[in-house]
Amino acid sequence: MWDPGAQVARARGVQSLRSLGEALREVGFTEKETVRALSAEDPAELLSNAAFYAVCSAERVPELLTSAAGVMVQLFVRNGGVPADLYARTVPIALRGLLAELALVVERDGTVTSEVSVSPGRSMYLLSDQLFRGDASVTMAGRSTLVMPPHASSFELLDNLGAVEGRLLDVGCGCGILALALRESCSSVVGVDLNPRAVAYSQVNALVNGLDADFLPADLRSGLAVGDLADHLVFNSPTGPTHHAETEIGWMSAEHALAFVAAAMPAVLRPGGTARVLLIVEVPEGTASVTELVRTWVPGERDVRVAELRGSPLAVSATALARGRLDPGCLMADGMAGAARLVDHLRERRIREVVPALVTIRETDPVRR
Repeated sequence: MWDPGAQVARARGVQSLRSLGEALREVGFTEKETVRALSAEDPAELLSNAAFYAVCSAERVPELLTSAAGVMVQLFVRNGGVPADLYARTVPIALRGLLAELALVVERDGTVTSEVSVSPGRSMYLLSDQLFRGDASVTMAGRSTLVMPPHASSFELLDNLGAVEGRLLDVGCGCGILALALRESCSSVVGVDLNPRAVAYSQVNALVNGLDADFLPADLRSGLAVGDLADHLVFNSPTGPTHHAETEIGWMSAEHALAFVAAAMPAVLRPGGTARVLLIVEVPEGTASVTELVRTWVPGERDVRVAELRGSPLAVSATALARGRLDPGCLMADGMAGAARLVDHLRERRIREVVPALVTIRETDPVRR
C-alpha cells in the first residue's frame, strides 16, 4: 500500500505534493469532468457508488484514454490500468514526473496503474486508499486501516453546516475533507483521527491543496487535549444501519456517537462552543419524533438542536420500507441485492425509518467540568 507518511517526511515529497494539485488542474482533471466522463448524477453520488461506476463505465475506457484528463479518471477514479506507451504519449511529462516522484503510479508488464484514489471535489483533490480495482472485475481492498475516499455524508454535512468561523476541530478527520473544505472561513483548523494513516493522508491533502491545517493522531475518549480550545467541533459520525460493512471500520450507534461527542466537549471546546454532528438515525416504530429521540441521548444541561434531513439521499423513508423498495437515489445500499438486504434488516428490527440529522450541541453552563 502507498505510504502517505513517507511522502510528507521527505522534503522532495512535500515539494512535489505542493505542485500536484495545479498539475492535475492544468490537464482538466476536475470534479465536473469526472462526473461527465463517468455519466454520474453528481459528485456525491459518484463517490458513494465508485465501484458501480467502475464496472458500468468499462466500455468507455477507450474514450477516456484519448485525453490526459481521461487517463487521470481511469487511473485514480476507476483505479484501472493504462498501456504504458499510451500513458507516455497522453500525459504531459511534468505530470508524469510528479506522479513517479510520489510513487502514485507504477508500471508493470507494460501497464501503468495507480497506488491511490484521487477524488476531485469542492475545488480540491483528495487522496485516499483504493477501494477496488476497476478493470475486468472489482476487488474490494482490505479495511483494517483503510482511509476512505470522501463520501456523500461529507457533502451532506458541508451543505447543511452553515457559517463556521474561529478555531475548528474536525473529529475523525479521515482524508481531511471537512477540515480542508472549511479552512478558508476559519482562523485555524485541527483534524484528529484514531488512525495514523488517516492523519498522514490528511497532511498529504493539505499540501496538495495548499492549505494550512494541522492533523494529529488522537483519541478524544482518553481525555486528551488537542491544543487551544476550539470554537467549533464537527464530526461526521460513522453511523448507519448495523448490517453495513462500516461495522468493520469503527461503526458506532447514533446514540453512542452523540454521547462520545458530549463527553469530549468540555476538554476541547471553549465555554459556549458548539459541536455539530451528522448522525444517521434508525428510528424505531412507536418513536414520537427523531428530534425527541436524539435529545434523550445528550446528558446534562445543554442546548440541543436537531435538523432532520429527510430529503437527503442518506434517508430511508417510512414509505419506502412499507412498500419494500428504497426510493430512487437512496445511497444507503449498493445495488438491488444490497437494497433488499437493507429493507429486510430494517423491517426485522422494526425500524420505522432512517433519518440523517445534523445535531448542534452548545454548552449552556460555561463552567468547565
